[in-house]
Amino acid sequence: MTREIRGTRGAARAIRGDRRPAARLGAGALLAVTLLGLSPVVAQAASDRTPDTHPATRSEAPRFADRTLRISYDNGFVFELRFEGARTAHWKVVAGQDPAGGTVRVEYRQEAPGVYRLKWTEADGTTVEQVQNWRDRTVRAVIEFDNAGTKERTELQGTFTSVKNGC
Repeated sequence: MTREIRGTRGAARAIRGDRRPAARLGAGALLAVTLLGLSPVVAQAASDRTPDTHPATRSEAPRFADRTLRISYDNGFVFELRFEGARTAHWKVVAGQDPAGGTVRVEYRQEAPGVYRLKWTEADGTTVEQVQNWRDRTVRAVIEFDNAGTKERTELQGTFTSVKNGC
């Protein structure tokens, strides 16, 4: 007896009463066949499904998009970050350093619900990697910059608030 079904990836499969060789199964399906005693067809179909929970597949905007944040680090540095959407930010030094500011292109990914890792490179080559935790409004950052030909690295931690008008 032969029948045709469509799997989750859209490929037509011919299924007979006999079993497929284990070598054609994925690792998850092979484990399901071995430990759970499922048929190879059922196990493969189950392993082909990927839940829509990975951060890269989500389409909603991140929490920081279209907001202005006032970031206060423990060492006294204070910055404002005004986001246009999720990919452009305008930054400004508010306290703790000489006045400076600029516009950067932001790359980000969601690490966990409410936790975002952002990266950008400023016009002078300074790189910033920042983790914003919206659950407790904390932030950690690593800033790498050139100081008279020597690459230096500063690690910062602090808190942030959302402000009405900025930069």
